[in-house]
Amino acid sequence: MSGEVPEKARVRPRDEGELHEKTLASLAPYRDRDGRIYTIWATLAHHEDALRRFIVFGNHVLGKNTLPLPSRELMILRIAARAQAAYEWDQHVRIARRAGLADDTILAAATGEWDALDELDRVLLAATDSLVDRQGVDDELWDRLTGRLSVEQVIDVLYTVGQYLTIATVINTLGVQVEGELALPLPVVQQKEEAA
Repeated sequence: MSGEVPEKARVRPRDEGELHEKTLASLAPYRDRDGRIYTIWATLAHHEDALRRFIVFGNHVLGKNTLPLPSRELMILRIAARAQAAYEWDQHVRIARRAGLADDTILAAATGEWDALDELDRVLLAATDSLVDRQGVDDELWDRLTGRLSVEQVIDVLYTVGQYLTIATVINTLGVQVEGELALPLPVVQQKEEAA
């Protein structure tokens, strides 16, 4: 599933001075430590109405999701690594570290070396791969998911994978470039043949 990422941006981020006030208000929480709007959002600001709507859904997936934060981040990192979406990888390595995940755990999830992860994370990562590869899960994986999660949480699994697969597609197609150096090198991964 790995994407081909252009070496330079195909669509340049918009300058803040070009954006409508309501877009700037929506992007207020999406600034780096220096006060700049994150590159992904400044790039998507070429379609301001869609961006504002997308942020509402993204706020649920990233901030109000019913899945445990560390587990959700492992899912996102698996998608980023499989898609070779460096921007997504970098941003979520930083979030995962703030959520208490060690680099070896991050890399294990990304590369498919899941044996040391807890059972919930192994199930969530297997579901992530299945959703990316087949846009669904088989009955055995469904039973594993519903044996550990509520229906609401299963829906959040679907939303998380869908949201971050969309973002990986945007990053790879538009050529959204990493802001500075990668926090952790992006591993090149193969699809996991058998879900753990």
